[in-house]
Amino acid sequence: MRRGVHRGRVALLAVVVSSMMLTVLGRLWYLQVVSGPYYAKAAADSRLRTVPLPAPWGRILAADGRPLTADTLVGRGGLETWYRADLAGRAGVRELAVDSRGTVTRVLGERGPRPGNTLTTSVDPRIQRLAERALAALAAKAGRESTGAVVVLETSTGRVIALAGHAGRATPARHGGAMGLDTESLSGASGALIAQRAPGTARAITSQGAAAAFGFGRRTGIDLPNEATGYIPDSVHPEHGPAAGQGEVLVTPLQLATAYAAAVNGGTLFSPRLAMTVLRPDGTVVRTIAPPAAGRVAASPETLRGIRHALAAIPSPDTALDAHGGPGTSWSACYVPAETPRYVVVVVSSRTGGHAAESAARTMREGIPRLGGTTRGT
Repeated sequence: MRRGVHRGRVALLAVVVSSMMLTVLGRLWYLQVVSGPYYAKAAADSRLRTVPLPAPWGRILAADGRPLTADTLVGRGGLETWYRADLAGRAGVRELAVDSRGTVTRVLGERGPRPGNTLTTSVDPRIQRLAERALAALAAKAGRESTGAVVVLETSTGRVIALAGHAGRATPARHGGAMGLDTESLSGASGALIAQRAPGTARAITSQGAAAAFGFGRRTGIDLPNEATGYIPDSVHPEHGPAAGQGEVLVTPLQLATAYAAAVNGGTLFSPRLAMTVLRPDGTVVRTIAPPAAGRVAASPETLRGIRHALAAIPSPDTALDAHGGPGTSWSACYVPAETPRYVVVVVSSRTGGHAAESAARTMREGIPRLGGTTRGT
């Protein structure tokens, strides 16, 4: 009897001990096999440090090869947004060994950063600064509520030579971007892209039926974000003056500039571009960026010639400018030089009182000689 009880107790003890051993073995298996990678990483992390190496942001250059921005800030709008994949580069990494106190003991490895590509543009810094100074002068005279924009395009290619805007604040907000590109001038929030106004007589080159052909009512496709579409109503009452650009008609300065360019270059409607080429850090060309043709104006050469002759008759000889174009109440648009048009210039300003054509004309008068137009007096 006692021997049987003793054997039972021994068997129970063996079961208990075996269970405990199996539990310990199971836990060891779980820690080493199932959770092994986690603890291995935790151990490595306690003695390894990974330091990211930021990649230098690509430069944005003006037409003369000089940087458009003098600081190292990376913008969140404008060309930086549109060409982010080209400008961003690739970040590097450095792996360091540290002791229990976090002191670096040695460098285990390093992968250097790859700088971003360089973006060259067609922006002429002289004309860009001139446009910004002219708008600043208009804002100083008109006060905080004034708005304005200047657009200069190359007629034969659709390239942007200058693009500036003031959105009615005492100090334009910095949205990030290059040069005037990091103020409201070229950030995509400029009046040149989003300001929509009835263009008045400056739009006399089009009628209701031809508005779509000249690109009104849709985005031009410029390589900047946040462009407005404008508005051309399907039907407009005659008293609203659609042929004169009044009433419900809304046009951006950039749309008007592309329409003028199409009128003088033979009918090609370009999608404007600021960027010209993308270059690797060693200077080799990644790709060339050409303004694509967005369409053709369905007009005969005689019709386009008639438009140019009509525009040539608008400026007064007293202005002493070799330029053809038309002023509106708040708009002024022309192409220069008059005989062989190379540039289109559009200026809009909403000076207090609504009579900004004179101010816009003075802005153009100062800038046209720099663009190739000649003056016949003072």
